[in-house]
Amino acid sequence: MRPRPLFIENPEYARYVSLVPDGDIEEILSKQRTKTITFLSSISEESARKAYAPGKWTLKEVIGHMTDVERVMSYRMLAIARNESAPLPAMDQNQYVSAANFNKLSWEQLLAGLDTVRSNTLSLISTIDDAVWDRNGTVMNSPVSIGTFAYGIVGHELHHLNVISDKYL
Repeated sequence: MRPRPLFIENPEYARYVSLVPDGDIEEILSKQRTKTITFLSSISEESARKAYAPGKWTLKEVIGHMTDVERVMSYRMLAIARNESAPLPAMDQNQYVSAANFNKLSWEQLLAGLDTVRSNTLSLISTIDDAVWDRNGTVMNSPVSIGTFAYGIVGHELHHLNVISDKYL
């Protein structure tokens, strides 16, 4: 079982990691994939086009954002696992959402994308040796471990699922 990161310098990552239950991270990622896709599949295309308040993202944009964040975090895991020494770039979430035009995509496309990205994340994690799980890279001038990104993916999704349940439905 891969260990939970013990110390996380970046408070944003720490916030997400703190949401993750104890257990095997690969099993948690796999079960979350099924649970999330099942839950989101019950939402209609019409509901997915709506924001909960003016100036907030639509549900389609939230799912697109979740997918993009997992892509970025997975890339960061890959880079660190493969000994990338250069600092990794930050991500401006609003710029990404604005440039993506997620509202033009169907709800089915967005859910398929989220599902596929999780499959790819699980595949990537299976290639990362336990000996490098705690290896750090640099993002936003902070050291961040491979394990922090894996747990961060789960926690980020949990955060947004809570927002969806509380504000969108």
